[in-house]
Amino acid sequence: MKFSFQSCIILFFASIIGFTACKKLDDEPSNIGRVTQISRLYISFSDYQASNSSLKNMIIVDPADTNNLDNIYQYLSPAKGGGPIIFSPDAKAVFQASATGAATQDTFIRYIPFNNDIYGIPGPSVGIGYTGFTNVKGVGFYTYAQQNGTSGSSTIPFLLAVSDKDTDRSMLYAIANPSGKGSNGGARIIDKQINLGKVVPSSLTLIGSGNEKAVLVGFNNDGTNKGSGFAVYTGLKTELIDRAKDTIVISDNFRPVMKVYIKGKTGLGPVCYAINKKLLAVTAGKEVLFFKNPDEIFSGAGDKEISPDYVVGGTNTGLEEPWGIAIDDRLNEGKFFYVSDLTNKTISRFLLTDQGNASPKITAKKYGTLTPNYIFLDGRSTPQF
Repeated sequence: MKFSFQSCIILFFASIIGFTACKKLDDEPSNIGRVTQISRLYISFSDYQASNSSLKNMIIVDPADTNNLDNIYQYLSPAKGGGPIIFSPDAKAVFQASATGAATQDTFIRYIPFNNDIYGIPGPSVGIGYTGFTNVKGVGFYTYAQQNGTSGSSTIPFLLAVSDKDTDRSMLYAIANPSGKGSNGGARIIDKQINLGKVVPSSLTLIGSGNEKAVLVGFNNDGTNKGSGFAVYTGLKTELIDRAKDTIVISDNFRPVMKVYIKGKTGLGPVCYAINKKLLAVTAGKEVLFFKNPDEIFSGAGDKEISPDYVVGGTNTGLEEPWGIAIDDRLNEGKFFYVSDLTNKTISRFLLTDQGNASPKITAKKYGTLTPNYIFLDGRSTPQF
């Protein structure tokens, strides 16, 4: 059955099951040759009304790399407004935190496993609840593969999250095997909570590959008056697996190996790391900042100051308050990056080759009156279902 976006809006008010799948199949190019490729844009909407339990807070644009952004699935998770969001092909699940703000005080991160990864259909949401999950600024999914003698290997998955609780109270949380830590999981939720000291987080992302990933925590305040930047934490295997599961790890016991300050830039927002494109992007003010070769930038020790390699911003971009950022990291097929704008309530799509005061290739796409907050792009050339 074919639906327009307007038809979907009508259907979601008539639906009581919390999930409506809506596809617009006309005026789209043929998918021949694309059957093993995925380009799914996850949009987490900050809107929440206590009196409206059917207000959908997630849309999946699938595919996102065709000639419009109209192919959508609408989804309702119990999050009180959509905050940071990621999809993990390893977990075959979406993780979504709530929108920030004292008014909602949502203390859950939503684990949303897929009923069908081929068609991108999410199943029922499970709440991973903990009192610290208010004002979550970023989430990540880390897997450690270890050899178990002659009996083979196993993978230990961790959901990571950072919350902004102000100086000396902000935390980095680690939840092992998050698929079993939901409302009915029966196991303790938090495996590690690490105090970030003077670092007040604005984002979280993982960089690197394999077991040796590093945690990159963005900040606009680290108690030094040196400006905004990133704290780099390594040794995840040692901290999360080898050491005892402390109730709270003090900041002195898990220090960043380096801090990287961004010269002249403040107000850092969400981050996107693209390992294949060798790019890292972060929103700041009315701009999107791009850094080439992030694995090199964020390696080493000590403190350093850097400048963006290039910036996208200006009147032609149409960006007033850019927030969420997502890069299509497919090595050959990935050609775009996407930006959500909190003021304009839009999603814009740019070419990855764009720099400076560039005009987007898809401008000011709105989804009713909803406010797109964080976004995430799942781009896979040869997915393993």
